[in-house]
Amino acid sequence: MIFFFTGTGNSLDAAQQMATHFEDQLISIAEAIHQKKFDFELKPEEKIGFVFPVYFWGVPSIVADFIAQLKLHNYHNQYIYTVLTCGGSVGQTHRLLSKMLFNKGYRLNAAFSVQMPDNYILMFQINTPTEKVPEILNSARKRMHEIMAVIEKQGNFPKLLTKGATPWIYTSFFYPMYRKGRKTKPFFVTDSCTSCGLCESICPSKVISLKNGLPTWEKEQCTQCLACIHRCPEKAIQYGKRTIPIERYVNPVLK
Repeated sequence: MIFFFTGTGNSLDAAQQMATHFEDQLISIAEAIHQKKFDFELKPEEKIGFVFPVYFWGVPSIVADFIAQLKLHNYHNQYIYTVLTCGGSVGQTHRLLSKMLFNKGYRLNAAFSVQMPDNYILMFQINTPTEKVPEILNSARKRMHEIMAVIEKQGNFPKLLTKGATPWIYTSFFYPMYRKGRKTKPFFVTDSCTSCGLCESICPSKVISLKNGLPTWEKEQCTQCLACIHRCPEKAIQYGKRTIPIERYVNPVLK
Protein backbone atom coordinates (compact mmCIF):
# COMPACT_ATOMS: atom_id res chain seq x y z
CA MET A 1 0.00 0.00 0.00
CA ILE A 2 1.09 3.55 -0.72
CA PHE A 3 0.23 6.37 1.68
CA PHE A 4 0.43 9.79 0.05
CA PHE A 5 -0.14 13.44 0.80
CA THR A 6 -0.31 16.15 -1.85
CA GLY A 7 -1.18 19.82 -2.10
CA THR A 8 -0.63 20.81 -5.71
CA GLY A 9 -0.37 17.32 -7.20
CA ASN A 10 3.36 16.56 -7.36
CA SER A 11 3.29 13.76 -4.79
CA LEU A 12 0.03 12.41 -6.19
CA ASP A 13 1.73 12.24 -9.59
CA ALA A 14 4.61 10.19 -8.15
CA ALA A 15 2.29 7.98 -6.07
CA GLN A 16 0.02 7.23 -9.02
CA GLN A 17 2.98 6.20 -11.15
CA MET A 18 3.99 3.70 -8.49
CA ALA A 19 0.46 2.47 -7.86
CA THR A 20 0.08 1.76 -11.58
CA HIS A 21 3.49 0.10 -11.86
CA PHE A 22 3.10 -2.11 -8.79
CA GLU A 23 -0.69 -2.51 -9.07
CA ASP A 24 -0.80 -1.20 -5.54
CA GLN A 25 -3.40 0.50 -3.37
CA LEU A 26 -3.31 4.29 -2.96
CA ILE A 27 -4.33 5.74 0.40
CA SER A 28 -4.76 9.48 0.89
CA ILE A 29 -3.33 10.56 4.23
CA ALA A 30 -5.67 13.56 4.35
CA GLU A 31 -8.76 11.41 3.74
CA ALA A 32 -7.60 8.81 6.26
CA ILE A 33 -7.29 11.51 8.93
CA HIS A 34 -10.73 12.92 8.14
CA GLN A 35 -12.23 9.41 8.34
CA LYS A 36 -10.21 8.62 11.48
CA LYS A 37 -8.81 5.56 9.75
CA PHE A 38 -5.41 4.70 11.17
CA ASP A 39 -5.51 0.88 11.32
CA PHE A 40 -4.29 -1.09 8.31
CA GLU A 41 -3.77 -4.83 7.80
CA LEU A 42 -0.56 -5.86 6.09
CA LYS A 43 0.10 -8.87 3.91
CA PRO A 44 3.26 -10.94 4.58
CA GLU A 45 5.24 -9.64 1.57
CA GLU A 46 3.56 -6.25 1.24
CA LYS A 47 5.61 -3.13 0.51
CA ILE A 48 4.60 0.04 2.36
CA GLY A 49 5.30 3.42 0.80
CA PHE A 50 5.06 6.99 2.07
CA VAL A 51 4.98 9.66 -0.64
CA PHE A 52 4.81 13.32 0.30
CA PRO A 53 6.39 16.73 -0.38
CA VAL A 54 9.26 18.16 1.66
CA TYR A 55 8.30 21.24 3.69
CA PHE A 56 11.16 23.38 5.01
CA TRP A 57 13.45 20.36 4.64
CA GLY A 58 11.16 18.36 6.90
CA VAL A 59 7.95 16.34 7.21
CA PRO A 60 4.58 18.10 6.65
CA SER A 61 2.61 18.40 9.88
CA ILE A 62 -0.31 16.39 8.50
CA VAL A 63 2.01 13.46 7.68
CA ALA A 64 3.56 13.60 11.16
CA ASP A 65 0.09 13.62 12.75
CA PHE A 66 -0.96 10.63 10.67
CA ILE A 67 2.09 8.55 11.54
CA ALA A 68 1.65 9.34 15.25
CA GLN A 69 -1.69 7.49 15.11
CA LEU A 70 -0.81 4.85 12.50
CA LYS A 71 -1.17 1.16 13.33
CA LEU A 72 0.16 -1.39 10.84
CA HIS A 73 -1.24 -4.74 11.91
CA ASN A 74 0.72 -7.90 11.06
CA TYR A 75 3.91 -5.90 10.63
CA HIS A 76 6.86 -8.28 10.56
CA ASN A 77 9.67 -6.15 9.12
CA GLN A 78 7.99 -5.68 5.74
CA TYR A 79 9.83 -3.34 3.37
CA ILE A 80 9.00 0.31 4.06
CA TYR A 81 10.17 3.10 1.75
CA THR A 82 9.55 6.77 1.16
CA VAL A 83 9.58 8.89 -1.98
CA LEU A 84 10.01 12.58 -1.20
CA THR A 85 9.05 15.18 -3.79
CA CYS A 86 10.96 18.44 -3.59
CA GLY A 87 12.07 21.54 -5.45
CA GLY A 88 15.74 20.72 -4.96
CA SER A 89 16.92 18.80 -1.90
CA VAL A 90 15.38 17.05 1.11
CA GLY A 91 17.86 17.82 3.90
CA GLN A 92 17.27 15.27 6.66
CA THR A 93 13.55 14.76 6.00
CA HIS A 94 14.08 11.03 5.64
CA ARG A 95 15.81 10.92 9.04
CA LEU A 96 12.88 12.69 10.68
CA LEU A 97 10.48 10.22 9.06
CA SER A 98 12.65 7.29 10.09
CA LYS A 99 12.54 8.43 13.72
CA MET A 100 8.76 8.87 13.62
CA LEU A 101 8.33 5.35 12.26
CA PHE A 102 10.89 3.91 14.71
CA ASN A 103 8.90 5.37 17.61
CA LYS A 104 5.92 3.38 16.34
CA GLY A 105 7.95 0.17 16.04
CA TYR A 106 8.49 0.31 12.28
CA ARG A 107 11.69 0.51 10.25
CA LEU A 108 12.24 2.72 7.21
CA ASN A 109 14.27 0.60 4.78
CA ALA A 110 14.80 3.03 1.90
CA ALA A 111 14.44 6.70 0.99
CA PHE A 112 14.36 8.36 -2.41
CA SER A 113 13.76 11.87 -3.71
CA VAL A 114 12.45 13.24 -6.96
CA GLN A 115 12.65 16.87 -8.06
CA MET A 116 9.37 18.43 -9.14
CA PRO A 117 8.40 22.01 -10.08
CA ASP A 118 8.68 24.39 -7.13
CA ASN A 119 5.46 25.74 -5.61
CA TYR A 120 6.33 27.49 -2.33
CA ILE A 121 5.45 31.08 -3.14
CA LEU A 122 5.07 32.47 0.37
CA MET A 123 8.73 33.41 0.73
CA PHE A 124 10.08 33.63 -2.80
CA GLN A 125 9.23 33.62 -6.48
CA ILE A 126 8.74 30.15 -7.92
CA ASN A 127 12.09 29.45 -9.57
CA THR A 128 10.55 27.17 -12.17
CA PRO A 129 9.58 29.05 -15.36
CA THR A 130 6.27 27.82 -16.79
CA GLU A 131 7.94 26.72 -20.02
CA LYS A 132 10.33 24.53 -18.01
CA VAL A 133 7.58 22.58 -16.19
CA PRO A 134 7.13 19.86 -18.89
CA GLU A 135 10.89 19.30 -18.98
CA ILE A 136 11.11 18.95 -15.19
CA LEU A 137 8.13 16.58 -15.07
CA ASN A 138 9.66 14.47 -17.83
CA SER A 139 12.92 14.23 -15.88
CA ALA A 140 10.91 13.33 -12.79
CA ARG A 141 9.26 10.43 -14.61
CA LYS A 142 12.67 9.09 -15.62
CA ARG A 143 13.81 9.37 -12.02
CA MET A 144 10.67 7.56 -10.88
CA HIS A 145 11.47 4.65 -13.19
CA GLU A 146 14.89 4.36 -11.54
CA ILE A 147 13.33 4.53 -8.09
CA MET A 148 10.69 1.93 -8.89
CA ALA A 149 13.34 -0.46 -10.18
CA VAL A 150 15.06 -0.31 -6.78
CA ILE A 151 11.79 -0.62 -4.86
CA GLU A 152 10.84 -3.66 -6.94
CA LYS A 153 13.93 -5.42 -5.56
CA GLN A 154 13.19 -4.07 -2.06
CA GLY A 155 16.55 -2.33 -2.04
CA ASN A 156 18.01 1.05 -1.23
CA PHE A 157 20.16 3.29 -3.41
CA PRO A 158 21.46 6.41 -1.64
CA LYS A 159 22.38 8.10 -4.93
CA LEU A 160 18.64 8.44 -5.61
CA LEU A 161 18.26 10.66 -2.53
CA THR A 162 19.33 14.30 -2.94
CA LYS A 163 20.02 15.61 0.56
CA GLY A 164 21.85 18.81 -0.36
CA ALA A 165 25.29 20.08 0.61
CA THR A 166 24.53 20.68 4.31
CA PRO A 167 21.42 18.61 5.07
CA TRP A 168 21.54 18.87 8.86
CA ILE A 169 21.85 22.65 8.71
CA TYR A 170 18.88 22.92 6.35
CA THR A 171 16.63 20.79 8.51
CA SER A 172 17.86 21.99 11.91
CA PHE A 173 17.45 25.67 11.03
CA PHE A 174 14.41 25.80 8.75
CA TYR A 175 12.15 22.99 9.96
CA PRO A 176 11.53 24.53 13.44
CA MET A 177 10.38 27.68 11.61
CA TYR A 178 7.76 25.57 9.85
CA ARG A 179 6.62 23.75 12.98
CA LYS A 180 6.14 26.99 14.90
CA GLY A 181 4.82 28.93 11.91
CA ARG A 182 2.16 27.84 9.41
CA LYS A 183 0.03 30.84 10.37
CA THR A 184 -3.27 31.33 8.57
CA LYS A 185 -3.72 34.99 9.52
CA PRO A 186 -2.05 36.37 6.34
CA PHE A 187 -4.51 34.52 4.06
CA PHE A 188 -7.14 36.72 2.45
CA VAL A 189 -9.44 36.66 -0.56
CA THR A 190 -9.85 39.31 -3.26
CA ASP A 191 -12.97 40.55 -5.02
CA SER A 192 -12.38 38.07 -7.85
CA CYS A 193 -13.65 35.22 -5.64
CA THR A 194 -16.73 33.53 -7.15
CA SER A 195 -17.67 31.54 -4.01
CA CYS A 196 -17.08 28.25 -5.85
CA GLY A 197 -16.11 26.50 -2.60
CA LEU A 198 -13.16 24.61 -4.10
CA CYS A 199 -10.75 25.87 -1.42
CA GLU A 200 -13.04 24.60 1.34
CA SER A 201 -13.41 21.15 -0.22
CA ILE A 202 -9.71 20.56 -0.95
CA CYS A 203 -8.17 21.93 2.25
CA PRO A 204 -6.52 18.89 3.92
CA SER A 205 -6.41 20.65 7.29
CA LYS A 206 -10.12 21.54 7.08
CA VAL A 207 -9.47 25.07 8.30
CA ILE A 208 -11.41 26.82 5.51
CA SER A 209 -15.16 27.43 5.55
CA LEU A 210 -17.37 29.69 3.49
CA LYS A 211 -19.06 32.53 5.35
CA ASN A 212 -21.37 34.77 3.37
CA GLY A 213 -19.93 33.05 0.31
CA LEU A 214 -16.31 33.92 1.09
CA PRO A 215 -13.58 31.62 2.46
CA THR A 216 -12.40 32.19 6.02
CA TRP A 217 -9.53 30.46 7.83
CA GLU A 218 -10.84 29.28 11.18
CA LYS A 219 -7.68 27.97 12.85
CA GLU A 220 -4.39 29.69 13.63
CA GLN A 221 -2.31 27.08 11.79
CA CYS A 222 -2.67 24.81 8.78
CA THR A 223 -0.32 22.32 7.13
CA GLN A 224 0.56 25.08 4.62
CA CYS A 225 0.23 22.92 1.51
CA LEU A 226 -0.90 26.02 -0.48
CA ALA A 227 -3.53 24.02 -2.36
CA CYS A 228 -6.05 26.81 -1.77
CA ILE A 229 -3.74 29.42 -3.33
CA HIS A 230 -2.49 27.44 -6.30
CA ARG A 231 -5.75 25.72 -7.23
CA CYS A 232 -8.10 28.69 -6.92
CA PRO A 233 -9.52 29.07 -10.46
CA GLU A 234 -9.69 32.87 -10.12
CA LYS A 235 -6.35 33.40 -8.34
CA ALA A 236 -8.43 35.07 -5.63
CA ILE A 237 -6.63 33.68 -2.58
CA GLN A 238 -3.52 35.49 -1.43
CA TYR A 239 -1.05 35.25 1.46
CA GLY A 240 -0.10 38.80 2.28
CA LYS A 241 0.79 41.07 -0.62
CA ARG A 242 3.76 39.04 -1.82
CA THR A 243 1.77 36.34 -3.63
CA ILE A 244 -0.37 38.73 -5.68
CA PRO A 245 1.94 39.00 -8.74
CA ILE A 246 3.30 35.44 -8.58
CA GLU A 247 2.18 32.74 -10.98
CA ARG A 248 0.45 29.63 -9.63
CA TYR A 249 1.39 25.99 -10.19
CA VAL A 250 -0.73 22.84 -10.38
CA ASN A 251 0.61 19.49 -11.51
CA PRO A 252 -1.21 18.31 -14.68
CA VAL A 253 -2.43 15.24 -12.75
CA LEU A 254 -4.95 17.52 -11.01
CA LYS A 255 -6.14 19.36 -14.12
